[in-house]
Amino acid sequence: MVQIDIMTIRYIVTLLFGVATTASFAGILQKKNTVKLVCIVCFLLLLQGVFFVSFGLDAVVTSYPIHTHMVLVGALVLCFQCTVKDATICTLLAYMCCQIPAWISRWTMYTMYHSSIREFLIYFFAALITFWMIVKYAAAPIHELLQGSKAETMVMGIVPVTYYLFDYLTTVWTKVLYTGNYHVAQFMPSVICVAYLVFAVVFSHEQKRRTEAMEERTILQNELYIVETETESLRELSKLARIHRHDMRHHLALILHLIEENHIEEAREYIRENIERIDEFTPHRFCEMEMLNLILSHFESQAEEMKAQYRFGVELPAQMPLTKPELCALVSNALENAFHAVRELPEEKRFVDARLCELNGKLIFSVDNSCDDRIQITGNRPKTDKAGHGYGTRSIMTIANEHNGMAVFQSENGMFSLMVTIPL
Repeated sequence: MVQIDIMTIRYIVTLLFGVATTASFAGILQKKNTVKLVCIVCFLLLLQGVFFVSFGLDAVVTSYPIHTHMVLVGALVLCFQCTVKDATICTLLAYMCCQIPAWISRWTMYTMYHSSIREFLIYFFAALITFWMIVKYAAAPIHELLQGSKAETMVMGIVPVTYYLFDYLTTVWTKVLYTGNYHVAQFMPSVICVAYLVFAVVFSHEQKRRTEAMEERTILQNELYIVETETESLRELSKLARIHRHDMRHHLALILHLIEENHIEEAREYIRENIERIDEFTPHRFCEMEMLNLILSHFESQAEEMKAQYRFGVELPAQMPLTKPELCALVSNALENAFHAVRELPEEKRFVDARLCELNGKLIFSVDNSCDDRIQITGNRPKTDKAGHGYGTRSIMTIANEHNGMAVFQSENGMFSLMVTIPL
């Protein structure tokens, strides 16, 4: 009778350990979910009791996947909106963790102090310690891994799924594991080895992808900061232009006075000085977007300074798929690369042609510029060996990719072309 009571209590402890561990892996072991989790445990105990009364203890053990594990997965999906994949992996991981306290308690069988009560007490405290360590150290990382890519999650589920099937096939539904067959005994170690290697490869690949994404994001943020800084400087020039226009009445009055006093040469010199001052800080109007207009004016000044031929055509669509900082970063990076390329050429070969418009439901941005024949395109990106270069093209590709667009670079016969298309 005592033996049966101990087995019943141990059975309940195992169920509580399994459900609580599953909930911790799924990220739902919270105070607000206590009532739901208790109801799930009670429902599982009721189902197990029905199976026990109807079919006996052996049927309860052999059909555990049906009346407990499948029901628990369904409860996680229905009550907590977990995905079937995540709920299944969490349940099988918890089942695998049940092996830890069971293995520890079995050591009493090899001592002279072995008894069912001592074994249960060791099992109970081992389960408590194991659960505490899982909640404190393992639950959060595992839950975070489940939120990762599909490849990581699937690889992560190899060991618990294989262990689950192996355990039931070799110890519950049959006793093949206890026959001492070498291949059966070595199956799980081999699976663990393979799973570890696969997980290492997949995790390394995903980690590399995340690192590259973070680098791209950092580059983009730096570029946006540079654009905003340059725009602020150009905005100050625009402010000076407005001030000068405001003072125009006073300038005209002074010029009129000089003419009336017959100081023609002084009036001419005064007019020349004001024209030069106005040209220094008056941006050319290319479009209605202030930030973009100032950037284009900045590059127009560069073109005139290096005596390069240029043509900027801008027709902004009514609906812009990019934010203002993104659009300015795209244009600024492309033109900066273009003017960097033409600067190394003779004056008569310096040419930059940039166009921004809407065509067939897409935002089209293109830049054509002269260049030397040494530019190479590798992996749809200009190849550069210079330190600190290449960030502009990476930023352009990042902006295009983030908006389901594409950026194409071409270099042929002394002409470099960039074409960016982004759906509106």
